[in-house]
Amino acid sequence: MTASYRLIDYSIRPAKHAERKMLCEAFRRLSKFGAVEHYQYVGFGAIWFADFTLFHRALGINRMFCIEREVVHRPRFEFNRPFGGIELMFGHSAQELPKINWANRTICWLDYDDPMSLSILADVSTVAAKACSGSAFVVSVQAQNKPMYEDAEGNQREVEGLEKFREVYGAARTPAEMTERTLTSWRTSKLYRDMIIAEIDEALKVRNLGLPAGNRIRFRQVVSMEYADGAKMATIGGIFVEEGQEATFRFCDFEGLPFYRGNNDALRIEIPKLTPKEMREIEKLLPTPDVETLICDPSPPSDAKAFARLYRYLPSFASFDL
Repeated sequence: MTASYRLIDYSIRPAKHAERKMLCEAFRRLSKFGAVEHYQYVGFGAIWFADFTLFHRALGINRMFCIEREVVHRPRFEFNRPFGGIELMFGHSAQELPKINWANRTICWLDYDDPMSLSILADVSTVAAKACSGSAFVVSVQAQNKPMYEDAEGNQREVEGLEKFREVYGAARTPAEMTERTLTSWRTSKLYRDMIIAEIDEALKVRNLGLPAGNRIRFRQVVSMEYADGAKMATIGGIFVEEGQEATFRFCDFEGLPFYRGNNDALRIEIPKLTPKEMREIEKLLPTPDVETLICDPSPPSDAKAFARLYRYLPSFASFDL
């Protein structure tokens, strides 16, 4: 499979840009747990390092770990590394994630190019079993395709149908209400987000068995998003919170974020098709407490309202003809 960074410039995908900016705003609220600049960041940077650059500049995070599986392209990754504080870790995430010191408060964004697989769920379980209270954990997966599995010859195959899904992923990971249609359209996105949350919960059940009351860990969901810059993508994330730090979590006021989602009713990030002049005119009316009553003729109402909801996070791109 061709590495996705060879096909797409992740630094300029508009919906991805908006998602990145929203996550950055959410991470800033972690300051109630401790100074955000003292957090460490763990992610997948590709050659663009867009997330690393934003989180370093906007949040002041210096300690960063970038896991890259494309070992053959190591010289290119090293050449494009934007800051000396980024430690490159070459290998599969399954081998590299356990090497991280999870006793430090961490922001971890596992932003996969691939659809759901058992290896992704294993990574999710690894982080949930180790991350300390106050750490943020976000997972993104490609939701365009059906879940993957490895056949007897070691080839990656798509799961075809409900019975194959149950065979590969097990009855415990198969939702009771799942049908063949669950593996189609945006329903796949919801399925993947549900699977990630279930995997986190299962890992925490095991982890909490040996912990006394007050020290047990919960995962408090904060974001649920989906979008399609090209392929459909699904993202879900939240904060690991020790029972004794529930008040600290509440003080973060994540619920005050306009994109907050405490359940799997995902925010669909759709880029409005408006001209720069139309956007400027709408911005003169913002912010507003009620986007639904916004009157912004002659812009199409649906696009105008979509812009009003996300305008703080959308990229500003311009081209100039000389």
